[in-house]
Amino acid sequence: MRRSPTQAPALYGVSARGSRRLAFAFALGLAFASAALAVTWTLRLIANPQPVPADAHLIGALPADEAAQQAARLFGAEPLSAASGPAAPSRFRLYGVIAGGDRGAALIGTDGAPPRAVRVGQPVAPGVVLRATGYRMVWLERDGVRQQLNMEPPSAQPAPAAAYTPTMPQFTPAAVAPPALAPTVPAAPREDRPD
Repeated sequence: MRRSPTQAPALYGVSARGSRRLAFAFALGLAFASAALAVTWTLRLIANPQPVPADAHLIGALPADEAAQQAARLFGAEPLSAASGPAAPSRFRLYGVIAGGDRGAALIGTDGAPPRAVRVGQPVAPGVVLRATGYRMVWLERDGVRQQLNMEPPSAQPAPAAAYTPTMPQFTPAAVAPPALAPTVPAAPREDRPD
């Protein structure tokens, strides 16, 4: 007696229905793994990684006292003090903010000088860099320490010392008499005579 092909897998303990289920489960697992891999690589490719700051140090490369100060700053403690010059906000005055965030710019006056436009990442003064801008405020960084500089309220801002207000010249029209109308006398016709 011959066996049909559908009975052959039953000899080995695997039915045709069970093998289909196993193949479907394997294909479904492979599809989920492929989708997860595609999402992971897509997110990696479209991500905008932040560059490492130029003044970044390895934590093991810092001296012990500086590492302790950096660790305290990491957890929100204020640094002891900057020994070089006055604090940044007392030297600078914010006149205006142009755009916001990490790509904006601000009008900042230094030590009473007229304001100048500074983009984020550019130095405001030697050792002081503009790091970010916000609504009526900016963050300046000096020796790795960020300080916030707020714009003064409009009523507290003094008027400029030498404000230039152009004056328009006053013109008074001269008294001009209307032209007198004289009677016009027609001119006599001229005749051309051949000689």
